[in-house]
Amino acid sequence: MPTGGVWATMASGPRLRPFLVVTVLIASCAAPPRLPTDVPGATASSTSSVQPPGPSTVPDGAAGISFERPVNWNRWQPNERDPLVGGPIIYLSTDPLREDCATLPGASPNPMNPAGVTCAPLAVLSPNGVFVAWIAQRLLGRLPTSGEPIAINGSTARLQIERPGSCADIGAGETISVLMPIGQPTPLSNIAVVACLRGPDLSLAEGQVRAMLTSAIVR
Repeated sequence: MPTGGVWATMASGPRLRPFLVVTVLIASCAAPPRLPTDVPGATASSTSSVQPPGPSTVPDGAAGISFERPVNWNRWQPNERDPLVGGPIIYLSTDPLREDCATLPGASPNPMNPAGVTCAPLAVLSPNGVFVAWIAQRLLGRLPTSGEPIAINGSTARLQIERPGSCADIGAGETISVLMPIGQPTPLSNIAVVACLRGPDLSLAEGQVRAMLTSAIVR
């Protein structure tokens, strides 16, 4: 990842180094409690049930990309940008982002920054926080041939994990980056993902990022 921090990465796209619910039903076997017979209309129920929790992930996406994300990762729209210039497509974050740098779904995106640079939407990640940026790079880049292989979009990508990496400037302890395989069998891509993770529970967040990536489909 380039020096200059994660926001420099958002502006130019990551230069990856060449290589880079469980539902539990509880049934009681004991006899139901006997209600007092002197209470008019009192009855004893012989069954009990536990409502299952809601889904842990929800479908999301943008610009021809679809994926599943955890329900506690909110989606944000980056500021408008020149389509001929690389920049973020969508943000996902457990923390609220700056309103002048990103808007929630249903609101219009902020206008383009006159200076043409990416606005830094987050100063510091909260403990166990996650910030993810899907980025359209200006130019097609060759897929790396080294790094940890991961199945994405019907092909194999290479996962880069750095501790702390370029996300250190927002207090993250780990940076995950990957260049998405698109339009296979071409070895080129211009869609990248950068994820910033803060501990102490990095393993949970890393697993969520991996699950999001493997669910991704680029059309």
